[in-house]
Amino acid sequence: MRWFAYNGDADGICSMVQWGLVHGIEGSRITGVKRDILLLDRVYPDEGDELIVMDISHARNQKLAQKISSAGIEITWFDHHLAGDELSGIKSNIDTSSNVCTAKLVENYLGVKSDWAEVALHGDGLSGHSSKPEFKELGELLNYNGYGADLSDLHFHPDELMLLCLESKSPTEFLNTEAYQILKSGFEEDLKKSESISEVNGIYILPNEAWARRVVGVFAHRINSKSDGPHVIAIDLGEHLKVSLRGKSGIGELCSKFGGGGRETAGGIDLLPKEMMLELMNEVNLRRHN
Repeated sequence: MRWFAYNGDADGICSMVQWGLVHGIEGSRITGVKRDILLLDRVYPDEGDELIVMDISHARNQKLAQKISSAGIEITWFDHHLAGDELSGIKSNIDTSSNVCTAKLVENYLGVKSDWAEVALHGDGLSGHSSKPEFKELGELLNYNGYGADLSDLHFHPDELMLLCLESKSPTEFLNTEAYQILKSGFEEDLKKSESISEVNGIYILPNEAWARRVVGVFAHRINSKSDGPHVIAIDLGEHLKVSLRGKSGIGELCSKFGGGGRETAGGIDLLPKEMMLELMNEVNLRRHN
C-alpha cells in the first residue's frame, strides 16, 4: 500500500493534486492543519508499503523517518524546508532555495508542467517567481484554509479540499466551484478584521481568535511583500506566543534557534514563552539592521 503524508497548506495540496493527476492517490493519506507537521507518527506501514512525503520538514520528523526507513519501507521525500541531517535510505527531492516550493519540485519530478505548481508559489508568498499572476488569489486562499489551531478552525479539511482540487483537474476549473466561493468570502471577512492590527515595538500581535488563526499566514506574507524584514507576527496565547516570521533569507534557521523551523523566507515557532520574546527580537533586529 502507498501512504501519503502531506502538509495541509497550498503547497502540500498542490503537490498532491499534481501527483494524483499523474499517478492517482489510492492509499492512506495523512494531513492536518499547516502547523501539524509531525504527521509521520500517524503512519503505520506494513512490509512492502511505501511512503511519499510532501512539504513536511525532515528536520522535524527525522527520528520517525529513520524508524520507518529502517523497517524496510521505501520513502520518497519532496520538500523545501530545512532538511536536518543526511537522509540515509530515503529518496530525497529536497531543495531549500528561496525561489522554489515543494509543488515545483514535484512538477520537475513528474516531468509534467502544471498550473498547480504556480498556485503553490503564490500560496507560499513566492509570487515573484510565478509566471501566472492570475492564480495569486487562489494560492492565497488554499494557504489560508490550512491555518488554524486545529481542524475545527478551517473551512475545509485539507484532504477534502485537495480532493475538490483534484476533481477540478485545473485551477481555472476550481475557480468555478462552490468551495472557491466559500474560501473567498471567508477570507475577505477575516482579512477585514485584520485591518486594525498595526506594528507595535516591531511586532504584529493578533488575538487568539479563529479568524486571526486563519488569516495569520496570508497577513504575514502580505507584510513581507512590502519590505525585506524580518517581520514578526504573533498570536497571543497567554503565557506563550505562536510566532510567524517572514523575511528575505535565513528565517528557518532563525526559528530553529527557538524550537521552531521553516524555510529560507518563512518559518514559525509554535510556543514561544513570552519571556524569550526579547531574545528573539534581538536576533531579528540584528538582521533588520544588516
